[in-house]
Amino acid sequence: MANSTLITKSSMAMAIAGYIVQKSAVLLGATSMIFLSLGTASAKAVTLSNGSLEVTIREDNGAIDTVLFDNMTFFASDFFNPGAPVSDFGFQNGTNTSTFVRNTTTGVTQQPVSVSSSGDSVSVTGTYTGGGANLDFTRTYSLVPDFNVLSVSTEFVNNGSEVALRYFDTFDPDQGIDQGNGFGTFNDVLSLSTDAGLATVGQATEQEGLTVVLGSLDPDVTVASGNPFQIFNGFDLNNFFNDPFDGNGDFVDLGTHIGIELLLAAGESGSFKYHQAYGQSITEAQEQFILAKSIDVPEPASVLGLLAVSAIGAGSALKRKEAIKG
Repeated sequence: MANSTLITKSSMAMAIAGYIVQKSAVLLGATSMIFLSLGTASAKAVTLSNGSLEVTIREDNGAIDTVLFDNMTFFASDFFNPGAPVSDFGFQNGTNTSTFVRNTTTGVTQQPVSVSSSGDSVSVTGTYTGGGANLDFTRTYSLVPDFNVLSVSTEFVNNGSEVALRYFDTFDPDQGIDQGNGFGTFNDVLSLSTDAGLATVGQATEQEGLTVVLGSLDPDVTVASGNPFQIFNGFDLNNFFNDPFDGNGDFVDLGTHIGIELLLAAGESGSFKYHQAYGQSITEAQEQFILAKSIDVPEPASVLGLLAVSAIGAGSALKRKEAIKG
């Protein structure tokens, strides 16, 4: 491929500098499509790929660098880097905003980590110390075999006194720009039934149907989609946990977020796991999520049976709002 056809993140940032100043006022045309993402030029990254889904993790801070979906085609869609890149994670000690830290896809590193790869996974390890906490964590990225699904699983060990941990991931899905459809998405929070239980998920869909569904079976999970644009500081994080937003399908250029509050006594361990599922349509992304979650069941149903159930479940969206926290 000729160099002129490659649009790196740095060159794209120059091309849409005016957009970053006033994001909602700019729509890029077909000539600005991303044909291939090379990742953040300033950071080395570790790649996980199943062919159609490719995820790169920054080696300097453990944040997601790029997510390319439908990578088998020429027009692979980058979900989180077009426009103002947001695919970040972070921590806070309770509601104390002065203890807020985050590591971002653009290289902001407020939480020191070590990043390593082994086999089909990438591990991010560190010790969170905000507000006197002493909490070891290991955040593991892996692709669920046979599905376009990224699993993010985190283990915590509290080495200090009791801590009320707030842990979060924040995203701004902008996959539509790769199709020439601008930066907005239809955003929703809903429940999906899997063989492993009921999951709360956030969903972002661009106008042609490209969808990301992210969520967890954990009953204490908090999910928002459609507001805010990103979790930027401790005040945003507290608002997210206190009043998680459900866009109810509205089309806006705002974010999708997931997090959990863990009360850990001295010496106690904890964990949190969630999935990101990708599809060319809402139905496809939901099916991917449902099937990936269901394979964790000790005696799973057959794939054909699950597909039949998920087709029904995805069609009705299983929107049991009463089951959604907040």
